[in-house]
Order: sequence, then structure tokens, then C-alpha cells
Amino acid sequence: MQQRLDNAAPGLGRRGASSFEERFRSLIETLPALIYQETLGEDGRTIYASPRLADLYGIPLDEVHPARVRELLHPDDRERVLAEVARANDVLEPLTLEYRIVRPDGTVVWLEDSSVVLEASGAEPARAQGYVLDISERKRLEEQLLQSQKMDAVGQLAGGIAHDFNNILTAIEGYTEFALGHAGENDELRDDLLEIRKAARRASTLTGQILAFGRRQVFRSRSLDLNEVIDETKKLVLRLIGEHIQVTSHLEVPLGSVMADPSQITQVIVNLAVNARDAMPGGGSLTISTVNAELDRVASEALDLQPGAYVALAVSDTGTGMDAATAKRVFEPFFTTKPVGAGSGLGLSTVYGIARQSGGAVAVESELGRGTTVRVFLPRIAEEPSAASRVESPEEPSVGSGTVLLVEDEPVIRRLVAEMLRRQGYEVLVAGDPREAVDLCAAASAVDLLLTDVVMPGMNGPELASRLALERVLFISGYPADAIAGRGLLPENATILRKPFSAAELLAAVADTLAA
Repeated sequence: MQQRLDNAAPGLGRRGASSFEERFRSLIETLPALIYQETLGEDGRTIYASPRLADLYGIPLDEVHPARVRELLHPDDRERVLAEVARANDVLEPLTLEYRIVRPDGTVVWLEDSSVVLEASGAEPARAQGYVLDISERKRLEEQLLQSQKMDAVGQLAGGIAHDFNNILTAIEGYTEFALGHAGENDELRDDLLEIRKAARRASTLTGQILAFGRRQVFRSRSLDLNEVIDETKKLVLRLIGEHIQVTSHLEVPLGSVMADPSQITQVIVNLAVNARDAMPGGGSLTISTVNAELDRVASEALDLQPGAYVALAVSDTGTGMDAATAKRVFEPFFTTKPVGAGSGLGLSTVYGIARQSGGAVAVESELGRGTTVRVFLPRIAEEPSAASRVESPEEPSVGSGTVLLVEDEPVIRRLVAEMLRRQGYEVLVAGDPREAVDLCAAASAVDLLLTDVVMPGMNGPELASRLALERVLFISGYPADAIAGRGLLPENATILRKPFSAAELLAAVADTLAA
């Protein structure tokens, strides 16, 4: 190299050449891209390598030669890389490749390798020269983006089918309730109807899981102490996982508050506990823990969060564990390691969606034969936890009075809701579209409540409500929350009943709206 540098700087004296070489070497050794030059062939040797290549490859600098570097190629990339290099060497074409190496300590590093081939000339053998760049961080961000896009795509699909699917489920549940009322003492018929209703509710739960995964579920968030939610959920967890698994908890006190929907956090805990149970068929230990956490820049970037204060909820098991490839896929919808029919593959993807919609993230640590830990990070807030909401059994609705203008473009839902209201004593005016509703309202002596779907052809529900200027309005919709919010359809503080709903839920919502 000394000779080449001297030739490259004609007219320089010995001191000048030395100074030029020092500047050139300093430039080369401080570049983020690491430079190399090597001879070609099976017995190729390294002519020059940036000293930091030793750190990149995890081997001593004197071992940085073509044969040793080939040994470090990731098994899944080796055949492709060697074939591309051989082709480029044969035709003397420039080549840029992305591939992985596995350092001796097991660390996997993504590299961008760009080189040109120089023909043999005189005493100079054919050689390749180029640069190597560590692109591991870029690949990590690309993978995060791809995963996010994949999950958003499924969420959009779920949102797209939710409206029609929820209409169908509303009809199934509603007419099953009617049939149960006529079943009388026929135990066999009643049992069949109860099974139909149970299946419809399972389907409704499945739709909710997909919407939660796609971050399109309706949340009723409030300030929470996760320790309180865990205490309330622990009995349910114990019933679900069985006596062959020991359950312990390590809860930090005092624990910071988070803003979340308590029912959704309960679902997170239950899903994680069930996953842990299935990983320990022969028994084991399950630990639920909480801790106040401070995420620095590096830790927060790995989770795609902002640095700051969080509360971490962790569920750990001593089960079978997963390899790295499986652990990367656990949040994908419908991905499962369980046998066919043993799971939907939506448990962890639902956890992911709930965490994301609550402003947090999920991390998985697992090792084959040594168990799994799933951590859910939620932003810590300064607000004190709200008083726990108690779910009380709904009271039997009183006999209704008044006139309800029902506007619904789906015939089966229109007939069902009208029948539910009439059976409760309400007078019902039924319209299949907003224009018919305008005519009915104009002809009616009085309308006490407008009960209308949100999205309809020609005129949407809020536009109809504005035109009719009625004092009391209750909206119903089968669309996911973000589809409605994204269109800016609903006025602030609007009351909305989400499909699918039962007769009791509908009548309670109507009574509450009329009483407001």
C-alpha cells in the first residue's frame, strides 16, 4: 500500500507521502463503511481490511480473510451469497448483497456488502475491493414496519367485515331470544337454542378479538392500578389453568397508574395465562408480576415506544418455550403452535392489539425448554386510579312508553329491533332509509326518540338527526370504532349502541336515552 500511495501523490517527499498516508488511513478507518481488498479464488487472501472489521465479524483481524468470512455466513444465506459472488467474479460485474453472518459468540449481524472486481494485470492478481456496512438496525426497523403493516392489513380486513358480520350476529342472537321465549317446557328445543346463542356469542367474541388485534375495538379507558386488576382476575386464572400449575404473583407497591380499559386488561391477563398453561401440560409454575419501569432510548426504540415512564405487566411460565423463529411470529394473527382445533391463534395477537391501542407494547422472551416471559408495557400516568367499576346484573327493563322512530337499512335488523321495542310496549315507526324517516317524522304527531343506524346510503345517521332536530337520539352501528371516528360522523358525546346487542342491552339503552 505504501508504494501505491506514493504513486498516487507524485512530487511528495518522504515526509509528505507519510503525512498523506496518515490522513488517508485516518479517513478509511473512521468511515462507517468498512473497507476491504482481497484476491479471488479458493485460496484468496486479504490485501487490506479496516481494523474495525475484526469487531464486526467477532474474530481477530489476522483471521479476516475470504475463507474465514465464508465460514461465518448464515446457513440460510450461504448458498445464495456464494452463487452471487461466483457469478459476479466470472463476469467482472459490481455486486451489492445483503446477508447475515453469525459471529463465533452466536450473534447474528446483517451486512451490506458492495464490491467491484479488478482483472489481473501483470504481477497483480484478480481481486475484489469494496465496503461492508452493518445494517442490523435498519433491518430491525424494516421488520418492525413490515410486521406493523401486516397487522394493520388484517385489522383493516377485520374492520371491513365487522359491519356485515355484526348485523348477522345481532339477528342470530335476537331471534334466538325470541325463540327461547316460545320454547316453553320443551327442554330439548331449549337446549338447542341455548347452544345457538352460545355459538353466536363465541363468534361475537372472536370478532372482538380480531378488532382488538387490529386496534379497532371500542375501549372504555380509565386510570387503573394493574395490581387491583390482577387481584380481581386471579380467581378466574386459577379456575382456568388447573391445580397442576402453581401460580404466584410479585406485584410492586406502590405501582404507577395506567390509562386502560379494565375489561381489556383482564383479557390480556387471561390470554397470557391460558397460553402459559398450554405450554405446561405436565405442570409447572406461572408468575404474574408488575413493576414500574423507565425505558431509555435504546429500550424504547426496540419496542417502538417513546422513552419515559411505564408500568410493566409480566406473565412468566416454566413451560416448553420457543425458538427465536417462533417467538418472532407469535403476534401474527392465526399463527399457533397448537394442534389443529386446539387454538385460534388470536390469543397473543389480541394482547398485542390491546397493548398498542392502550399506547403500549409487548415483548417476548423465550428459550426452548426454559419457558417464556411476556411483558406488556403501558405508559405510566400521574392520575390516581379511578374507583373500581362493579358490574351489576342489569335490572329487568320496565314497560316502555313513547314513540320510537327506527331507521335501519338492513331488513333483518330492522324487523328484529322493531319487534324488540314493540314487545316492550313502545310504539315504533319503521323506516328503511333516511328519506322515508323524514316523511314519517313529518306525518307523526310526536316522536320521542330517533333510533338510527350510523352509516346508510344517501344520508348518514348524524345528518338525519341534524335534519330532524329531535331532542333524543340513539345511534346503532356494526362498524368498528375507528371506522366511525375516522369519518368524523358522530357528534361529540353521542350515544351509540354497538352491534351485536341483546334485547336487554337495546331496551336498557333506549330507556336510558329517553330518561336523559
